[in-house]
Amino acid sequence: MQKDFRQIQAELAKPFAPEDLEWRIQVTSQDKSKGLAVPYVTNRAIQDRLDEVVGSENWRNEYRPWHKGEKKEAQLCGISIYLEERKEWLTKWDGSEDSDIEPVKGGLSDSMKRAAVQFGIGRVLYKMNTVWVQVEQKGRSVVIKDAERPRLDKAYLDMPNRLGMLPAQAGALQAQLTPMQDSAAPQTATKQEAPTPPRKSAPPPASGKVTQFPVQRLTWQYKVVSVKVQPGMSQPPSMMLTLATPDGAQLRAFYPKEARELTQGALLCDVELSQRKQGSVVFNLLKSYRVIPNERAA
Repeated sequence: MQKDFRQIQAELAKPFAPEDLEWRIQVTSQDKSKGLAVPYVTNRAIQDRLDEVVGSENWRNEYRPWHKGEKKEAQLCGISIYLEERKEWLTKWDGSEDSDIEPVKGGLSDSMKRAAVQFGIGRVLYKMNTVWVQVEQKGRSVVIKDAERPRLDKAYLDMPNRLGMLPAQAGALQAQLTPMQDSAAPQTATKQEAPTPPRKSAPPPASGKVTQFPVQRLTWQYKVVSVKVQPGMSQPPSMMLTLATPDGAQLRAFYPKEARELTQGALLCDVELSQRKQGSVVFNLLKSYRVIPNERAA
């Protein structure tokens, strides 16, 4: 179904999962022990959001260098989205000065983040309350201590809860592992309703004890909405699938090898899914399936 611009705006502006955020220190206390943490959406999450909402073929970006007087060089980024209802491209621009570390790369990345805000992507972050965290010195930089991340995630999630908004599932490739919110075992789905997916499906980490939950055999059809092949370093490639039921519910599932028949639009039946937990991580594992031939799908 064709989306109008208002629908596109609403979907682009949906809050991100905390895994798709990075945090930077804006200012530090006088003794350098604390810092004011500011969240930013990662560029990969922005790209994933645009792919999901308008399709990878319906958006593009463009960069231009910008110089002004004796000030630091800056980069301009324009993000364009094709609007089917108007049969035209809509472009919005913003810019950022080059950063101190990897100057041009940092300037390009930051300018795209700012251009994305023009479309509402990540704009909700401006509604966050200030968060002071413990910091430490690393070289010439001040960084947030690793132990502060759970507190930052909680502070972020308090904001959409306060606004009555529901964050999206993590979308960026670097956010495939998501901590569970509680230790309760997942509920078993019935034939009358789609299974309640976890906040994020993900492949298992390389090590650690894995807890297996009962296999769920699902008799209804699943449609493959999207496929991402994840190249392996010491292991064969694997796949991250987004699956949809006939009523529109979606979940992500990890398949431990590459299968040519698992393509976008394929219909699956006799699906077996197993939810597993490794440490604080929960993920869906696609154990078995059958692909419905095209003539039956039609």
